[in-house]
Amino acid sequence: VETSNMEEHKKAVDDFRREAEVLANLDHPAIPSIYDYFIEEDYYYLVMKCIGGKDLEKILEESPVGFLSEKQVVKWGIQLCDVLQYIHSRKPPVIYRDMKPTNIMYDEEIDRIYLIDFGVARFVSSSHTSVTAVGTVGYAPPELFMGLVTPATDIYSLGATLIHLLVGYCPLSHPVYCFNFSVNPTPARLNPKLSLEIEQILLKATAQR
Repeated sequence: VETSNMEEHKKAVDDFRREAEVLANLDHPAIPSIYDYFIEEDYYYLVMKCIGGKDLEKILEESPVGFLSEKQVVKWGIQLCDVLQYIHSRKPPVIYRDMKPTNIMYDEEIDRIYLIDFGVARFVSSSHTSVTAVGTVGYAPPELFMGLVTPATDIYSLGATLIHLLVGYCPLSHPVYCFNFSVNPTPARLNPKLSLEIEQILLKATAQR
């Protein structure tokens, strides 16, 4: 086996075990329960609660107007803030690190969102620590690409996710200048239906400082 393949395999196993360990210690309505995990014939299995519905990117793609209503997105945002408050209050805190529409499921029947895919989530021993730079370009704050992570990391990604849903497309891909609104249009310029109040929240969530 080539060294690169061995390294990729080790990373995949480590990610799997980390996700299982993180989920096994979390108990929140917006986080799918994990019942067990096991390895069999080099296959790795997570036994989790079955989540119905669609991810938010799929829901966005099906929107006839190309974006989602502020009322609906704010409702989801509040639920996401609740789950972030829960994981950030753990001792040590859990930083999710990869919030984006494809990692959020919505079950319309019970009107609830679920945060899925904790494969890159990390426990951190302090409020400001150095980790491997893992995230999705466009949703990850600049400091994450330098290996720095805090609870504010997830707030930035939440803001980027909500902007995506409210204006209808993925944020610009440059990790530093994506939300430099001195040169780029603000969310309300891209979607004039947005309220001043939600725009102020989005600008604060994605602020460089």
